Amino acid sequence: MLHTKRKELFSLNYQNVPGQCVYAEGGLKFRADENMLRHYFAPILSYISLNELIGEATFWSLFPSTLAIWVFPIFLYFKGISFALIATLILSIIVDIIHQVFYVKLINYVIFILTNKLLALIVYFILTIVLIRFNSLKQAIVLIAWGLFSISGLIEIIFFPIDLILVKFFGLSKSDQVLRNIGWYYGRKLGLNPFQWKMYD
Repeated sequence: MLHTKRKELFSLNYQNVPGQCVYAEGGLKFRADENMLRHYFAPILSYISLNELIGEATFWSLFPSTLAIWVFPIFLYFKGISFALIATLILSIIVDIIHQVFYVKLINYVIFILTNKLLALIVYFILTIVLIRFNSLKQAIVLIAWGLFSISGLIEIIFFPIDLILVKFFGLSKSDQVLRNIGWYYGRKLGLNPFQWKMYD
């Protein structure tokens, strides 16, 4: 069943598969159905809707890949190809780990803007032209290749081994861990103890 709500900035539609899971708009999967999520997050749903929670989790899950898309051109322009590749990969992997533990809503507003693929393509196109004009053809080719790799979503392959390890540690997939963490963020904000929340009675 499709659930829609568009009043809030982060609010996303989602598809509920009863007894199995929820798919956020865009395809991100949460491994609990709507009833289970509503039961677990019941203490905060009068403050924030499930659509908003799912939306915030969806954008926050894109933090590592979004960071990789935007810092690579900066590193490439100022530091060169080798530094850009190594620094971007290391920084993105660190963020992939950290963003499953912490949530900063202010950063999520930035992510909301920077996940716009058209904006990224425009910036990459402009920088490619600049590099070509400065006779940095090799850097321009690398930038185009990185842009295709990252903006297409293939960059998620980099995080796969790390996420497998973190699943063992947290006991949840990345999307579920992020969603829970954001729910806990609002719970603490309301003076609640999220450790007392249960998925079942």
